[in-house]
Formats: sequence, structure tokens, C-alpha cells
Amino acid sequence: MTRASQAEDLSDAFLLPELFEVMALEGKAAIGQDNAAPLSEREMEILRSELVEIYDPARMLADFLVALENALEPHPQTRADAIRFATTDLGQRVLRLEISAREALLQDEVDELARLALLEARRAPQGAKGPDRLGMVQDRIDVNDLIEFNVTLGMNTSFAYYRGMLSESATVGLNAEDLLSLVQAQEPEIRRDVADWIESYFLMAYQPLSDAELQDYIDYSASPHGVAFNRAMFQAFDDVFVDLSQRVGRALGKLVNSDSL
Repeated sequence: MTRASQAEDLSDAFLLPELFEVMALEGKAAIGQDNAAPLSEREMEILRSELVEIYDPARMLADFLVALENALEPHPQTRADAIRFATTDLGQRVLRLEISAREALLQDEVDELARLALLEARRAPQGAKGPDRLGMVQDRIDVNDLIEFNVTLGMNTSFAYYRGMLSESATVGLNAEDLLSLVQAQEPEIRRDVADWIESYFLMAYQPLSDAELQDYIDYSASPHGVAFNRAMFQAFDDVFVDLSQRVGRALGKLVNSDSL
């Protein structure tokens, strides 16, 4: 099997075209909420146009597949096992639920409701009959160290964003060391945001699953191949999103320094 066909198998099994369509929307929405630099309406129009090119889901997916195949090349059995699980009825159901939930969370009102549901789950009395769904969600998070991986990804992309601005001389009076200190100071806030988002997201996404189905998914995720595949996925996400964030920083930096708009 050629490398290209292997990548296509992974893409199909994990519904990656649909996932990256949503992730591209998430990226553009996040930049729209960023108040790192004041921009005129004309500058915002230019930035939005550039974001369409930067967050091109087809190119994001192509870059991700190259990075993922590189990470998995020494681990063919992990790759095979991941595809095996992803193509089961449960695997496909979980993947579709995760993508649908991410898409829904792009709506502010849905995101707010999901976070309110998380607060209620956190306040619920312990020791109630039956499995604790929030506890199961936290098990799902813990077996793959998802908070640590996402915090690291968040800090890496934040630093890349500032590096992009620095490359356009848009961080007046700050050097790379200053920017690194700035990002490190953001770690507690990033950690809180990651924990809140991922718990509310998974509570919402996995609501249609039975406790037994969710436990089966947790068991796969906790297996040696499940852990190894998740690590490879995050390595690939880091490669792609660090580059995207640096490009966004450069685009914003050019606008900040423009005298013509």
C-alpha cells in the first residue's frame, strides 16, 4: 500500500475532512474574538480574507496527514489498530458525535448551555446511583492526558502567534524571551479554559452513548495502541497549528504596521 493510500485510509476512517472543516471554522472564529491589536473595519476585512486562505481545510488536512503518517511510520500496528477501532460501529458513532458537537459549539448559545451543563454536573452530589457521567468523561480525558496535550498545544500556538507578530516588528519593545515569559504567564488561564472546554464538549458529545458504550471507548483509548495513536495525533496537530498560528501572527503584524489603511 502506498503512503498516499495509507493517508486516505486514515482520513476516511477518522472522518478527517469533516473534522477539519469544523476546525477551520473554529480557527477563524477564535481570531475574530482576539483583541490583541486594534484594527479598523477595513483592516478587519483584509484579515478575514487572509484567514480564509490560512484556514483552508483541504490544505490543513493535507499537512496534517503528512505529519500524522510521519509520526505513525515507526508504529504500523498502532495505525492498523486505530483504523480497526475507528471503522467499528461504535468508533464511527463516537467520531460523528464528536464532530457534530464541535460544530454545534460554534454557536455561542450552545457553548453557553454546554458550560452550564458542566457546572451542574460538577455541583451534583457524589455517590448517586449509577455511573458518574462526568467521572467517565474525566476518565476519557485522563487516559490520554488530553488536558496536558491541549495545554501544551495552546501554549505552543500562542507563542507561534506572537513570533509571527515579532517577525513583522509588531511587538514593540518585546523580544522572543519576553514573549516566552508572556506565554508562560498564560498557562493557568489556558489550563482552566482547556479543562472547561473539553469537559463541557465531551459531556455534550457523549450524551447519546450508553455507559457501556462510553466505557468501551475509554477502554480502547487507554490501551497501549490507543495511547500511542493519540500521542501521534497531537504531534501532528502541533505541527499544523503552530504553523497556522505563526501565519496568523504575521498577517496581523503586517496590518498593525501598515500605514496605508
